[in-house]
Amino acid sequence: MEDQIILQLKGIRKSFEETSEVLSGIELEIHRGEFITLLGASGCGKTTTLRIIAGLETPDAGQVILEGEDITGLEPNKRPVNTVFQNYALFPHMNVAENIGYGLKIKKFPKSDIAEKVKEMLRLVQLEGFEKRMPGQLSGGQRQRVAIARAVAGQPKVLLLDEPLGALDLKLRRQMQLELKRLQKRLGITFVYITHDQDEAINMSDRIAVMNRGVLEQLGTPNEIYYHPRTSYVADFVGNANIFREEGSVYAVRTENVLMNGEPECVREASVVEKSFAGGQLRILFRLADGQEVTASRSGIDADIREGGVCRIGWKPEHAVEVDVPTAAKVCAIEGGTADGGTYR
Repeated sequence: MEDQIILQLKGIRKSFEETSEVLSGIELEIHRGEFITLLGASGCGKTTTLRIIAGLETPDAGQVILEGEDITGLEPNKRPVNTVFQNYALFPHMNVAENIGYGLKIKKFPKSDIAEKVKEMLRLVQLEGFEKRMPGQLSGGQRQRVAIARAVAGQPKVLLLDEPLGALDLKLRRQMQLELKRLQKRLGITFVYITHDQDEAINMSDRIAVMNRGVLEQLGTPNEIYYHPRTSYVADFVGNANIFREEGSVYAVRTENVLMNGEPECVREASVVEKSFAGGQLRILFRLADGQEVTASRSGIDADIREGGVCRIGWKPEHAVEVDVPTAAKVCAIEGGTADGGTYR
């Protein structure tokens, strides 16, 4: 519904002198109170999009609309938007309380109000008792929470997060994903998050906007993005998929849906090229007679398949998802309706 839309990007275009067009007409509506992630590889345009929302970059064309107001030309400090960066940007000479209250001090809030707000923020991010600590005395996760507390102290309409977990080790990163999501729900503030990490996007987001070379490839829930990719890029970037081009069509089969030996769908003979183990997953690379390589993945560290051997593989028809087809055709195929009748879900 229209009143649920807090932020709109309309036809956003941006080029830099040394590059071709970085953003090619981005259209995006963001709902009030949602956690939306801009996901893509380096150079896809997600950081530029975030900087345009923050007012740190000016688009060549298009509008940024916040709660119905065009803020495209508004200075960053005049926007009800805050940003959390990967390096947290805490003031090293200020303690935790001073860092959190800094923005309120600049806005000339009374000292008593600042002190109360700092206490509230410390409770929110579970750092009571850390008021006098200096940033150098904090762990990476604690510094990240201080940066978030500082960013939300002024009650922004939208919080922008530029890969804020990128500097953390894997175990702490996973822990902070859960904490950040819980914090967002408690605050009720709209979070616009950017990352190149597909797992992070799937774990945290209400919706994901997958970007590629300045274009918004697909927008949807994690379930929609994973199980119903519209393009081969989305299928391959989010999760792992095999892309097949046969008889004029293109379809994707996720690696975990590739069956091996013994199943009635295993009708293709393939040679076993190699086996590898990473991230709790065994990956087996096959090669079909026509040279097409197919990857299968399984939980565990090994399978009763020999490198250099031969195996029969296949997949169930429902696990072959058609991609790279016109939108109207996609609607018909999925909903069984007419090209001008339905909407893709």
